[in-house]
Amino acid sequence: MIRLTAIKPRAQAIRFGRFADAAKQGMKDAADEALRDFQKTTATWQHQPDFAVKPYGNGYQIGTDDEIYGYVDKGTRAHKIVARRAKRLRFGSSFRPKTRPGSLSSGSGGSSGQVFRSSVNHPGTKARSFSKLIGAKWRAQLATYMQRRIKEAA
Repeated sequence: MIRLTAIKPRAQAIRFGRFADAAKQGMKDAADEALRDFQKTTATWQHQPDFAVKPYGNGYQIGTDDEIYGYVDKGTRAHKIVARRAKRLRFGSSFRPKTRPGSLSSGSGGSSGQVFRSSVNHPGTKARSFSKLIGAKWRAQLATYMQRRIKEAA
């Protein structure tokens, strides 16, 4: 006579849903780190833009709608500036920007001397491309953050 008995595994059944949740948490971890990179780009600014992490599709979107940050990030074309509320514009004779293209840091910057003009031809601002730099950095590191969370969930 042959007798068959069910073999019950001692381990719990694999719940695949928790892996999706873990992957999503890994994306959130990476988004929070990317947010810190955005904040680092304006660390020495007097004007502090508000950055936010928001759900977007299956992932997250990090950024700001701050107009000034947009000018620095995307750059500006050459343009004329004319005094409107006063007779003259006042600005520094030599200028060193706090940020530079290709870098995610923010330094001291500054200007010296005073110049007064009724108008000036501004040469424009070279794009710093912070968004592109941070996006490329975190696209490369995203898989590591997701794998770490999935491994913890396994």
